[in-house]
Amino acid sequence: MAMSRILIGLSVGSGLEGVDAAAVRLGGVGLNLTTEVLDAVRITFPPSVRDLLRLDLGKLSPSSTANNDLIRNIAETAIHGARQVLTRVAISPRDTFATAFLEPGHSGIELPISWSNVAVRIAEQTGLTVFHGFRYRDRAAGGAGNPITSAADYLVLRSATANRLLIHLGAVTYLLQVAPNSRVSGAIGFEAGPGNQLLDSLIYHGTRGKERYDPGGKTAVQGRCLEPLLARWLEHPHLTRTPPKSVHPEAFGRSFLLAAFDATRQLGAGLPDLLCTATHLIAHVLMEAARQWLPESPTPRQILISGGGVRNGFLWQLVGQQFGSEPIARSNEAGLPALARNAVAAGILAALTCDGVDGNLPHLTGAAGGRLLGQLIPGDGRNWARVAAWVADQAGEYPRTNRVA
Repeated sequence: MAMSRILIGLSVGSGLEGVDAAAVRLGGVGLNLTTEVLDAVRITFPPSVRDLLRLDLGKLSPSSTANNDLIRNIAETAIHGARQVLTRVAISPRDTFATAFLEPGHSGIELPISWSNVAVRIAEQTGLTVFHGFRYRDRAAGGAGNPITSAADYLVLRSATANRLLIHLGAVTYLLQVAPNSRVSGAIGFEAGPGNQLLDSLIYHGTRGKERYDPGGKTAVQGRCLEPLLARWLEHPHLTRTPPKSVHPEAFGRSFLLAAFDATRQLGAGLPDLLCTATHLIAHVLMEAARQWLPESPTPRQILISGGGVRNGFLWQLVGQQFGSEPIARSNEAGLPALARNAVAAGILAALTCDGVDGNLPHLTGAAGGRLLGQLIPGDGRNWARVAAWVADQAGEYPRTNRVA
C-alpha cells in the first residue's frame, strides 16, 4: 500500500478576490486515492492588487513594471496561503509532497498575466515542486479545458450509497452527478450557464464601478423578476446545447450586458430588478439543465453546493426553490470545503499526474482522449528527488494505472 502524501492546492478565485489554499492528505494511488481535506484558508489580495485588477488589464503591457509587480504580489499571496494552511495543520513544508496551482478559468476579463511566472515564484519561495497549467493539455487535445476539475470532484464525492449532485456556483455554474458505486467514466457533468461573474458584472457596470459585487444578494432581493427579460434570456444558445459543453467567455459577456441594460430601461426597471432577474436566471438554468441532461435516479439525490455563490443568500434561496423537495447543503458535508473546492481539486489533479493517471474526463470536456495534465516546476533538490522517485515508481505500472475507467 502506498504511503499517504500531503499536497497543497492553490487557486485564484474567479472573482479575483484572493487565493484559496487547501492542505489535502491523499492515500493510495490513482483512481484508488482516498482524500482528506485537512484545512483550507482564503488569503485576500492586498488593496494595491485589487485596485490594479479593477483596471482594463488588456492595456497593461506584459513586460511593464506594474505587470511584474502584479505577478509578484499574486505569488506572494499564494505563498502566504500555502504557509498559513501548513501552519494550521502543523505540517512542515519538508513533509509536503508538492504544491498545485489552478489558474482562474473564467475571470470575466482578459488577464495578461504569466501564470507560469507566478508558479515559478511559488516554487522558488516554498522549495516545493509546483504543478500548474492543467487546462492547457486538454485544450491541445481538442477539449474546452473546462470542466477540468471533474475527476478530482469525483474522487472526493464518490460514495457506495449516496447519489450526489454537486452544484458549483462560481463564475459560471457547473453540475456534476456521481451515482452510487459509479466509475469515473460514469460521472456526468457540464457547465450549465452563467454564475457569479454575470452578477458581478451587472452591479459593477450598473454602479459605474462603485461596487464590485452584491454581498448576500442584498440589492437583488429588493428587485422584482422581469419575466419578459427572463423568457428572452432562456432562449440563449448555450442553454440548449447538448453536453459536453462549457461556457464560452463571450457567451454572457459585453454584448449580453449591453442588451440587458437596454432591455431593463425599456421595461422602466432599475438595477435591483436586473440583478433579481439574473439571479432567477441562474437558478432556473440549473434546474432545467439537471432535468434535461442528467439521468433520473431511483434514489434521492444529495445536492451539495460549492463556490462563492454559497454566500449569496438570495441565490441559495432560489436554487432551493427550484429543486423543491430535494434538500440542498454545502459541499462541506461530503468533505469538500465549499469555498476551496478548486484548491482541493488542484492538489488532486497534481497527484493523478504523478500517478500516471489521466486527469481530464474527455466525455465532459470534449477532448480527443484522456491526458496527463499540467506543467511542473521542480522544487529544491530534496523535494524534487522525492517527487521524481514517486513518478518513477509509478511509471513501471503506467499501462495499468492509466486506465481511467
